[in-house]
Amino acid sequence: MLHDAGVAVIYRVERDETAPPPAAVRLEELTRQPFGEMTVGVTRFYSAASAGMTVSRLIEIWRDERISPQDLCRIGQRFYLIQQAASAADEDGLLVTRLTLEEANGSAWEGYLNGHSN
Repeated sequence: MLHDAGVAVIYRVERDETAPPPAAVRLEELTRQPFGEMTVGVTRFYSAASAGMTVSRLIEIWRDERISPQDLCRIGQRFYLIQQAASAADEDGLLVTRLTLEEANGSAWEGYLNGHSN
């Protein structure tokens, strides 16, 4: 698959649990990669719905095993919660990571970029 649909920026969500409530949050950029858009299948859609989640997008990036469901993905100006990060091989045998994404409230995350809070 061509990874020509855009650029996905993955952020690690860092929380300072030692600070008094509410815990201070900041987003640290983990990686920035081109991605390919995939079709969300019926099985994946209904599996997410049965777990009380929605699937907004399914994308494929080059393999990066550091990415986890505790991270965030930003595509353009939209933020997505990572529901699943699955390692796979594409149709050419190249190592990829497939990310199942759920759209998040972007205004809740914008202020935390680059270590700045709201």
